[in-house]
Amino acid sequence: MFKSYSIKWKLTRTYMLIVSIIVVVFLAIFCYSIKSFYFGNVERHLADRLELVVNTYDSYLGYSQIESKAKFILESSSVPDYVDAQIINTKGYIVESTSRVASGKKVSTSDVKSALEGNIGIWHGLSHTDNEKLIAVSKPLYDEKHVSGIIRFVTSVENVDKTVKSYYIISIIIGVFSLGIAFVISIFIANKTVLPIYHLKTIADHYAVGDFDKKALKFDDDELGELSDTFNYMANEIKTADKLKNDFISSISHEIRTPLTSILGWSETLLQGGTEEENRMGLEIITRESERLTRLVEDLLDFSKLEANRVKIEKDYFDLKLLVEKTGKQFYAITNKKGINLKVTSDVQKLLYYGDKDRIKQVLINVMDNAIKHTFNDGNITLSVNAFVDNKILITIEDDGEGIADFHIGNVTKMFYKGSKNITGSGIGLAISNKIIELHDGKMEFEAKKTGGMKVLIYLPRRSYEKS
Repeated sequence: MFKSYSIKWKLTRTYMLIVSIIVVVFLAIFCYSIKSFYFGNVERHLADRLELVVNTYDSYLGYSQIESKAKFILESSSVPDYVDAQIINTKGYIVESTSRVASGKKVSTSDVKSALEGNIGIWHGLSHTDNEKLIAVSKPLYDEKHVSGIIRFVTSVENVDKTVKSYYIISIIIGVFSLGIAFVISIFIANKTVLPIYHLKTIADHYAVGDFDKKALKFDDDELGELSDTFNYMANEIKTADKLKNDFISSISHEIRTPLTSILGWSETLLQGGTEEENRMGLEIITRESERLTRLVEDLLDFSKLEANRVKIEKDYFDLKLLVEKTGKQFYAITNKKGINLKVTSDVQKLLYYGDKDRIKQVLINVMDNAIKHTFNDGNITLSVNAFVDNKILITIEDDGEGIADFHIGNVTKMFYKGSKNITGSGIGLAISNKIIELHDGKMEFEAKKTGGMKVLIYLPRRSYEKS
């Protein structure tokens, strides 16, 4: 069944409208051509025969009165039996006729009027006696330079008209048959076109209720095929995001529960009373775990702002080289404790940069913290800044730790992604860092080293007013 609002019906209707217009135009042109051909042949035949009679008259009888020579003209001319030849005077009356029936009758048809004006006249009409279809061709006869009369050939075209009408009927039958075939083909094309659309609608219904395991079939390599690929890509992205969200909830629950458990436990211990050493240790743990919760909340707030595109970048001039050095020194205590060799280098004495100093520092801390987590004891970490790399500022954090698999690299800047559940942290630090760098019109790249470890490349645009 067709629905008047369905795409299938609209396509079929459009195809049929186009085909119908083409068929109607073709039939009109064909019928007109057939009619012109058959009736044109009759007109040309009569005109040619008239030309012979006129030439004879002009050669031998040009100075004679038309009334006295009318009978002679008709008798001396070879007039076919199917033609009624008429001699008409300048007043429009028939002087002589081969049929002898219309003699003395006045003729006022368009062909006679045209011939009296010195032109060849052609008339199509019906007989007054039996409504028979006729064609008349008239030519003027001249007495010196003046029209002295008209010779007119009239013939019936009933048989010709029947032949033309038979072609009309055959053409209409062919046209109707063509429209029938076109209708079947239109339905086939419409079905073939809407089938992928119906399929995608079904897939979309599954997605609407959360069933993202259904895959869209690709019927052809066309726009609908590309849409099917997009559906599948969207489903995979949603499933990945959903998994990351669940992992995040699990991870964040653990990250919150651990410090809260420590705070709650030591709070109860302090309430019960203890030694001075126990009280001091308890307060240190409560302070440390509270700071940990504070950092976690700050990350979550940043994440919320990123999701709502409300991260504010407050730019000003600052020495980027000095910021990198101070940030590196901030991690000396941690790296020394793990036996990690931290090296901070730069190829400039001073690097004036226009950006958000606190946000850039946040990026450096996030990346450095990540590098320390993945670097073994007695490992190496290098933090460097270079100002002359393809007219860009390049900050590099490189370690020789456990590294990361190639298939994880494309996901490290996604929200909630941690690569391994055993790694502490919320999994949003690198995502926040990547967004901050993008807001500075820069980019972050991650490379897995063949010898082990990771290299993080932070590119910042170098402008003409930034000097080193």
